[in-house]
Amino acid sequence: MNVVGEVGGRLAIIVDDMIDDAESFVAVAALLKEKGAYKVYVMATHGLMSMEAPRLIENSVIDEVIVTNTVPNDLQLSQCTKIKTVDISVLLAEAIRRIHNNESMSYLFKNISCED
Repeated sequence: MNVVGEVGGRLAIIVDDMIDDAESFVAVAALLKEKGAYKVYVMATHGLMSMEAPRLIENSVIDEVIVTNTVPNDLQLSQCTKIKTVDISVLLAEAIRRIHNNESMSYLFKNISCED
């Protein structure tokens, strides 16, 4: 595994579509910290986090894992303090409504603030 670019003194963000067993995220985070990243965040749409993933994350150098609520993860949240969930139910509901009514989907990407 190689790091391309300079991460020393920087915040590193690892992005993927889903987190399942978390071993690769833990390994990448360790390498980024070794190369000087001062914080490592992991972000994924789907937080499956099966098997030992919550324990691996809790005991790793990862500072925080952020996932959406597309998959129930109450058990994982209770096992790991580093996991945070972002509710996207309003966004999904609005997308479904817009598709049903033949309205613009681009509105969702132009007019939704960070607080929504």
